[in-house]
Amino acid sequence: MNESKPLGLGLIGCGAFGQFCLEAFSKMPDVRIVGVADVVEPLAQAAGERFGVPSFSDPAALLAMGEVDIIHVATPPSTHRDLVLPALRAGKHVLCEKPLATEVSDASEMLEAAKAAGLHVPVNFVLRHNAVTDAVSAVLKSGVLGEVLTAWFVNCASDSNLPADHWFWDRSASGGIFIEHGVHFFDLYRHWLGGGELVDARAHMRPGTDQQDRVECTVRHGQAVVHHYHGFDQVAVMDRTRHRILCELGDIRIFGWIPLTVTIDAALDTAGLDWLVSACPSATVEAAEPIPESLRQTCGRGKDRHVTQRVRMSFTPEPDKQAAYTASVQALLADQISAIRDPAHQRQVTDRDGLEAVTLAAAARDIAARAAR
Repeated sequence: MNESKPLGLGLIGCGAFGQFCLEAFSKMPDVRIVGVADVVEPLAQAAGERFGVPSFSDPAALLAMGEVDIIHVATPPSTHRDLVLPALRAGKHVLCEKPLATEVSDASEMLEAAKAAGLHVPVNFVLRHNAVTDAVSAVLKSGVLGEVLTAWFVNCASDSNLPADHWFWDRSASGGIFIEHGVHFFDLYRHWLGGGELVDARAHMRPGTDQQDRVECTVRHGQAVVHHYHGFDQVAVMDRTRHRILCELGDIRIFGWIPLTVTIDAALDTAGLDWLVSACPSATVEAAEPIPESLRQTCGRGKDRHVTQRVRMSFTPEPDKQAAYTASVQALLADQISAIRDPAHQRQVTDRDGLEAVTLAAAARDIAARAAR
């Protein structure tokens, strides 16, 4: 492959999100948009006209284009397997929207096919390419706040644009909330805390309907227990996402579905505060209150501690959600292109991550189904 030549990218699935990603990709110097496809022909035509490329109502026609190096699959989850496997057979790398598949067996089949062909099939886990995510990773890895004890993730999502006939509510098409949406956050906490194991799960039906609009589960990551809640029942203006990670010396709070702000409230010594400021150089230290001398040499969780100040700080590297989202999408594709060009490149998101996230999500779905019987 000519490393100086932009890679040709084709899109399957010309809905709003597919076109959002295509707009982001079109601004990357290493990418050339070469074609689009959608079984809804007017969508394909509109996208083709917008980006000045051929459009097809049959994805196979797009896969037959020799200029295509990477296929971006942005269609409903239940269609992924039957689009990804032909793309791999056609010799194309694939960037798949979440989830990789609605069943673990299908995800495994896709990974095996990619490996056999020497191709990549990562999921577009954009949360891994985010400055707030990186800051939290650095803090947790450093141990400056001690060990992680537990965490709570609450996603209060809007259903204002999800009418009753939307494919999202059809669990045969979406896989259900754990699989369609939860995989992002199963992956995120695996990234922060290491591999997870499902402890329990529940799903809740909207009264008088067959719509499963709220789910919750508990995942153990080593000694840390993480509680997940996803609800699709809010009016649009109240769509919000929060994380709280409780550590031995304080807590971390993250705000936004695309993480935009992280706050830290902790008891630290001077070296700990200096490390935090260096790790988050544009952070605002809202307070650094001296701890009385009599309380500085203390004990917590059975360990001797030395703390000199109570610190509260906030870090917002990019306040604009769309700008942060666009940068994350571009960074993820750039990382995959680096791996295509250099097999020794270590990717931030690997093919295996898509399978691991689906495995946790499917376990949550199945446990919740058994609990409902």
